[in-house]
Amino acid sequence: MHFRLVAISLCVATFAVTFRQAAAEPAPGDAGPAERPNVVLIISDDHAWTDYGFMGSREARTPHLDQLAAEGLTFERGYVTTALCSPSLATMLSGLHPHQHGISGNDPLRGESREDWLDPFCKLPLLPRLLADAGYLTLHTGKLWTRDPARVGFTDSMGATGRHGGQALAIGRETMEPIFTAIDKARGERRPFFIWYAPFLPHTPHNPPPRLLDKYAHIEDPARAKYLAMVEWLDETCGQLFARLERQGVADNTVIFYLADNGWNEFGKGHPYENGVRTPVILRWPGRVDPRRDRQHLATNLDVLPTILAACGVDGPPSLAGIDLLDAAAVADRDTIFLSNFAHDMVSPGEPGRSLWSRSCIRGRWKLIAHQASLPAVRPYNNGDRRKTPGAAVELFDLTADPHETRNVAAEQAAVMTDLQSRLDAWWNPAAATDRRTAEE
Repeated sequence: MHFRLVAISLCVATFAVTFRQAAAEPAPGDAGPAERPNVVLIISDDHAWTDYGFMGSREARTPHLDQLAAEGLTFERGYVTTALCSPSLATMLSGLHPHQHGISGNDPLRGESREDWLDPFCKLPLLPRLLADAGYLTLHTGKLWTRDPARVGFTDSMGATGRHGGQALAIGRETMEPIFTAIDKARGERRPFFIWYAPFLPHTPHNPPPRLLDKYAHIEDPARAKYLAMVEWLDETCGQLFARLERQGVADNTVIFYLADNGWNEFGKGHPYENGVRTPVILRWPGRVDPRRDRQHLATNLDVLPTILAACGVDGPPSLAGIDLLDAAAVADRDTIFLSNFAHDMVSPGEPGRSLWSRSCIRGRWKLIAHQASLPAVRPYNNGDRRKTPGAAVELFDLTADPHETRNVAAEQAAVMTDLQSRLDAWWNPAAATDRRTAEE
């Protein structure tokens, strides 16, 4: 990861001073136009869906996220389209599946140019640019894989991201100041703001402060203890952010949208199983969204763009796969979602199927995973040392009875298998997606 903390600290300090000079000092409580809400998108990094207090964990300490879930609309059955961070974040930016937006993996195959993927992707209608065009200050912090946040429409940032984050990865771990100064700047200019807070937490390196790690001394597995301390560190930074919104008088006019980019733990990151693709999704908007726990309906990271644009009154691109999660009718009508899992390395910008590992269909209680008969000749995530090649080409799980996918019931549910496989095949059409992307450029 080349996470050079000293260099990052110097860059952040320079950024904070420069940004602070540009920020005005408006009177407390002056939130700007009330008809357009501010938005804070929080994206945790490599965070298992089970590791939250509000999701039932007895080990993870997440008091601030627990409070957020209690005050917001919380979808317990949330998912990401694929279990790798770069394509997952690209889906949040575009509202498209990886085979539609073209970013299917974290890196190009060795010898290939990342620009061959980035150039067409950055020409798509993307969330930060759509909001910036509508008058929003749009700040990037944390993870991003597009080298320059301005290319996807961020008006403000912590600088170039390099491969996946650069100096912006200091957010949360070292400082929250860039976010605080951006809020001040937006208020001074009487503009609504959009904050992309994608901290490198609880992602490796698992190097939590000793004051947090000491809380988990009773955990027998040292690696697990460090990870849990990182989860609490993430939660602590969220608490700092929430407190700042309150102190600046903008909390009541701010939509907070939370989810993880992908999962963690055994059969987690990089895998199509629940530990890799499931995440709680939380929406808090005081006075506009009634607090509620939704344990039935499906939400995905495809919904980030349409939900935020709808809340902000901004028109989005047509024919999106996602829905506005604040539209109760749309949420109720959805009973099926589709996921795809790819190799870490991308083979072709125009043919994402060449690095496909598996496709998944979730409908109601059932989840079908269809694995590729012949795996692409590129390296899988983590060198394939976890359940990358299952014992069966097709797996079916009853998520109601077996949420941790311990028993493949494909042989017992022929009718369900036929139905889900048919839906999956009808959905998967990379050639059409490529034609659409070319037409939009």
